Amino acid sequence: MLAELDTKPGMPPIAGRVDRLAGLASKLLPMGMLAASRGGAILAQFAAQLAVGTLAGASGLGVLQLFTSWTCIAGEVLGLGLPTRAMRQVSVAYAAGRADQIQQILRESRRKILRVWLWLLLLAAVPAAVLLGQHAAPDWTHYGWLLLGAGLVAPLFSLLRLYAESTKATGAALAAVTLESLTSPALLLLACAGCWLAGQPLASITLVTAFALSLVITPLALRARLRQQLAQLQQVKLAADDTAAHQPAPRGDLLYLWGTSVLSIGFLQLPFVIMPLYVDTAEIGVFAVAHKLINVVTTLLLLLAAVFGPAFARAAAQRDQPALLGLLRRTQLISTAVFLPAALALLVLAGPIASLFGNDFGDLRLFLAILAAGHLVNAATGLAGVLLNMAGAASRELSTLVVALAAALAGSAWVGPEYGAPGLAAVFSGSIALKNLASYALATHLLKSTGKQQ
Repeated sequence: MLAELDTKPGMPPIAGRVDRLAGLASKLLPMGMLAASRGGAILAQFAAQLAVGTLAGASGLGVLQLFTSWTCIAGEVLGLGLPTRAMRQVSVAYAAGRADQIQQILRESRRKILRVWLWLLLLAAVPAAVLLGQHAAPDWTHYGWLLLGAGLVAPLFSLLRLYAESTKATGAALAAVTLESLTSPALLLLACAGCWLAGQPLASITLVTAFALSLVITPLALRARLRQQLAQLQQVKLAADDTAAHQPAPRGDLLYLWGTSVLSIGFLQLPFVIMPLYVDTAEIGVFAVAHKLINVVTTLLLLLAAVFGPAFARAAAQRDQPALLGLLRRTQLISTAVFLPAALALLVLAGPIASLFGNDFGDLRLFLAILAAGHLVNAATGLAGVLLNMAGAASRELSTLVVALAAALAGSAWVGPEYGAPGLAAVFSGSIALKNLASYALATHLLKSTGKQQ
């Protein structure tokens, strides 16, 4: 009504401004809620690390980080690239009103993940039996036991990723981000509180069990939320010229997506694969705190990917090059604007934060400063890698990860024996910058070539 009055001759423009402000507020509100959810997750994760570091020391925190990292890597391997492809497929199918197609995508993806896991479990049965026979009781500070546990719960992480990406693609990004971010720290905090109240030490098996339990609860909750989204979806009949949901994927697309997903998570968790070769779990625990704190930008980019990933997929399906470029620019501006003040605040507060954890965490500021340099580049380049995956150019994103991972491995072998944890941190930070600069260069080249073809 206000809009109609505003279009009449002689009427003041204030009504139109009110409508525009209301429209802007409706667009910003979901982003604000997502940011609040992610901010709450950051605080919860920090609180969980603080509790674990206080009760179990740097060594206990190192064990938890290793188990978490190895589970994520194994789960991404089992995922076969299906979660990333599901986001692209589900976002297009959901826009077309095809709930039946979405259910089929999820059913087939779930079966493939579990089938591969069962085959790998059979292959690992003999080595696992040998490990079990060497020890009378599990020692979860032993790397072999951590690997065994990670392999057993890995498919749960794969399913978590599948349901989370699919839920985001249906527009329920807030629910997906909240569940995948908060469940694990919440259970860890409960475990810490229980041990503290009972006057018992916080054992490694308690930490491992709490994290594993979060991998059971989160996929189930995400699946229930996704079912709600699909139940509300109106079934519509596709028009003859509406082929968006059935566009053929590039040849070898799933293989590229799989490689990209595995290398992405492997690249992110690389420090916790390499560091056990050169440093002890106490140093890993100190680095883990710095890694978690400075990953505010990684947390932010995950949040942005929940919103912009489906938008990239839809714009790519329509071959809308200006829209893709505009979306990429927005991710650059948002991530940089948030990361810079957050990183400066962390560096200023590094001393008080380290004192909260204890005397073992004196090198926290050094690690924060080294990692901040690489993540600044990560923020400045935005979601270039997500754009490549959603635009059907996963092979290009895979190439950047291969190069960066090779550089990180070579640098670690050269620096690790002599310079230890600080040297390894510098290598990881440099490889992060290299990877994101390469992704951004390839993304802008893709957009330019697409624009010329049009």
